[in-house]
Amino acid sequence: MVNLINFKKSVKIFTDLKFAIAILLIIAITSSFGSFIEQEENIEFYKENYPIEKPIYGIFSWKLITLVGLDHVYTTWWFLLLLITLGISLIGCTITRQFPLFSNSKEFFFRKKKQSFLTLPFSIKFKNIYYLKENLISKLQAMNFYIYQYGNLIYGFKGLIGRLSPILVHFSLIIILGGSSWGAFNNFKVQEILPKGEIFHIQNPIKIGLFTSLPEITTRINDFWVEYENNKIHQFYSNISILDNNGNEVKNQTISVNNPLRYKNVDFYQSDWNLLGIRVKNINTNKTYEVPLFTLKESSKSWITWINNSNKNTNTLIIENLQNTFSIYDEKGNFLKTLNIGDLIDSELQIIEILPSTGLQIKYDPSIPIIYFGFGLLMLTSCLSYLPYTQIWIYNDGKNCWIGCSTNRGKIQIEIEFENLIRHLEKITNKNYYRQ
Repeated sequence: MVNLINFKKSVKIFTDLKFAIAILLIIAITSSFGSFIEQEENIEFYKENYPIEKPIYGIFSWKLITLVGLDHVYTTWWFLLLLITLGISLIGCTITRQFPLFSNSKEFFFRKKKQSFLTLPFSIKFKNIYYLKENLISKLQAMNFYIYQYGNLIYGFKGLIGRLSPILVHFSLIIILGGSSWGAFNNFKVQEILPKGEIFHIQNPIKIGLFTSLPEITTRINDFWVEYENNKIHQFYSNISILDNNGNEVKNQTISVNNPLRYKNVDFYQSDWNLLGIRVKNINTNKTYEVPLFTLKESSKSWITWINNSNKNTNTLIIENLQNTFSIYDEKGNFLKTLNIGDLIDSELQIIEILPSTGLQIKYDPSIPIIYFGFGLLMLTSCLSYLPYTQIWIYNDGKNCWIGCSTNRGKIQIEIEFENLIRHLEKITNKNYYRQ
């Protein structure tokens, strides 16, 4: 018996609204850690940016971050436990509180005692006249009340959606929690750096869910180019194709930043670009060879390389951005000239092509549509939950007619409607009424 009582008390805690709000607050606080602490980085990154000697805010060092799991907050066991606890609390609160409240709102009950009308926020007594009840019913129907009548007793209500909306709010939160939990275990993020013309499969995940397997999608990089405005990068593009098992093109699209390609719920984003090398042709021997490019530390979009000219001297080539121009320097670092792609460096050598590479970020997260639907439903139902639920009672004892009204919110509006109803009745009863 004691165990049963303790069990009921434990269950009652989970159905308490204050408990659900407390869990929601804890989830919000822990989620904020994932906003200012970089997620899914390697251990060396945290050692460098969160040293033990100088912890952030005097608390957050790399040891604490990795120990507690703040480097992957949204997939830690304790964060998922919080989501499950909140889900159980919302379901329990909905079943034990919201459903009975909604069910009772649909049930009609009558008032047939004067004292019960005096306890209502809006009430009035009229001297009964012929057809008063019929006029009242007609007016209430015009005010969108659902009417129940039993003899000389009348009950009406409107705004039932205001009672249903809290249930839908809980339902939308459960959808969001379920989608977030599902996405934590079934997703991946891949980063690929690929040269133009490359055919590749998704194979370099930097993040992958516990239940996720990489899809077998064959992709080809057809072309890459950069668009400039006033010598500044405006946008960069990659034209990519999805191929079937026989190498036939299934889908083709030019992607850019914020304009991804989607195929089978997998999104291909344009994330970055780089230059890999240059292609040099010897005019005399008609041979072509490739020379690698190296990124300058001072500028991430400037590259350097070295080639031996026909006089066996080493020239330095500097390429800035992807504008098909390059600068040449001699062995001592003196500037010689600026050339375009296709120009001859000397009597033998010609730069015929710059070899670019495109950076693609490939993502798969089936929970995004679920979460978006949940948030959309949450916004809609949150607004609907502010609609007032109004009840009205009428009791006619033959000599007098009592009218009472109550609402859960929007009392000013209901007071105006109730006053308009009284004024309508005044015209019928010639002001033979008594205000309570």
